[in-house]
Amino acid sequence: MSLSTTLLAPPNTVLGKRRREKYVLHLSSSPEHSTSSYDLQASTSNLKSRPILINGTLVSHTKKRYQCTHGGCGRAYTKPSRLEEHERSHSGQRPFVCETCDKSYLREAHLQAHSRSHLPRSDRPFVCTQPNCEKRFWTAQHLRVHRDWHNGAKPFSCPEENCDEVFAKHHQLRTHRCTVHAAPGTKPYQCPREGCTKSFATNQHLRTHSKIHNENRYTCSNPTCLAASGDTIKFYPTWTALQHHNRTEHPPTCTHPSCNNRVFSAQKGLRAHQKIHEQEAVEAELDAAMDVEEDGEPPRKKRRGGEVGRDWKCNVDGCTKDFKSKKALTTHNDITHLGRRDHICPHQTCKQAFGYKHLLQRHLAKRHSISSSSESSDEEPTPHHTMTVTEMDIDAITGNTYAQTASEKLRTAKALGCSYPDLEGLTAAQTGPSCAYVFSRAYDFRRHLHSEHGIILDKEKVDRWVHARRLEQTMVERSLEEVL
Repeated sequence: MSLSTTLLAPPNTVLGKRRREKYVLHLSSSPEHSTSSYDLQASTSNLKSRPILINGTLVSHTKKRYQCTHGGCGRAYTKPSRLEEHERSHSGQRPFVCETCDKSYLREAHLQAHSRSHLPRSDRPFVCTQPNCEKRFWTAQHLRVHRDWHNGAKPFSCPEENCDEVFAKHHQLRTHRCTVHAAPGTKPYQCPREGCTKSFATNQHLRTHSKIHNENRYTCSNPTCLAASGDTIKFYPTWTALQHHNRTEHPPTCTHPSCNNRVFSAQKGLRAHQKIHEQEAVEAELDAAMDVEEDGEPPRKKRRGGEVGRDWKCNVDGCTKDFKSKKALTTHNDITHLGRRDHICPHQTCKQAFGYKHLLQRHLAKRHSISSSSESSDEEPTPHHTMTVTEMDIDAITGNTYAQTASEKLRTAKALGCSYPDLEGLTAAQTGPSCAYVFSRAYDFRRHLHSEHGIILDKEKVDRWVHARRLEQTMVERSLEEVL
């Protein structure tokens, strides 16, 4: 027996509704058109088990034909719309925006749930019918949970041993555990990791803390580390540990040829130092242009520090000074325009004040170089505004006067002497006659070495050497005073 159908005459369409077709079922005994139910089931099962192509791969026995193509993500969905929603989590797109507060969401359902927060409480359709309770809810599930609370349901039980306490709300259970089963001062949200005793007041702080337990959270991206590790990449659990690794293994280093791989403690110092090299390159170009005389005039005198980078200009009328830093501008304004004199001569008979420290040092070297030997004299000291005129006798011409003055300064420990050719601590031993030059500043000594002996040394190195010599000189003076 076979089944056949006959299509009847279609009725007229009424009110624009879709036309419905009527079918009549006929029974037939002809074996030609018979089809067993087993054959229908077999063909249907073969169709379902047939493999499908997903992202270039044949996959069988699956209904999730729409798979995410993002690297490392194996999520798959049955509908393309669900896959589109998922892909927004990788791209960061949030197309559903609230018109009231401009908050954005990945899904339209999330926006609809958020929009309810802007509606009044009276719009909530589910109302509690308990006496003296007029709470309203958006969903039947929330109302059902609330009714269970009225009925005394306490689904949250304490998991600790020998504790049978039960609670209606989860936050009550958290409070119970941190007050009864934890150390004093424990906060409600405790870290579940074994061996960690941290606790927090909010769940957000707990989630932030949980990230430190991820051993593969941070890794060094320096090419040196990547090349040395090969397939094994070294990870660090915290940002502090990674920064400590970078400071110790990959400190900020200047690659300029003149710096000899100078190391800095922070990137900020390296960036400031690199600006000096950039300004030096520009200064070299300017110096090359200035060396060419124009209209027969000599080249302009070079300023200390160069001309590039003088962005801090004095705003006082009639003052054209400019500086390379705000600190230098402030010092100029305080001393030149406000008249501040913070550096005062320590001698009781002088008390002259200076704006800059180097001016005070020059004053002490010139005016009070033999003050210790003149304290016993009854004569009045030479006023600071009078100038001593040296007569040009035979001793001054032959240099004997300089030798006597230098010897006196060395004896009274007011100056240091050039130890050439034995420059121990500065450079290798030199060959040549000894030098009788005396100096009171490391700057003068460094220029003397360059001009007289042809030795070019780093400023910091010379400053440290001079400082050490002064300390030795002070210790010798103290020991002599103790002996006397």
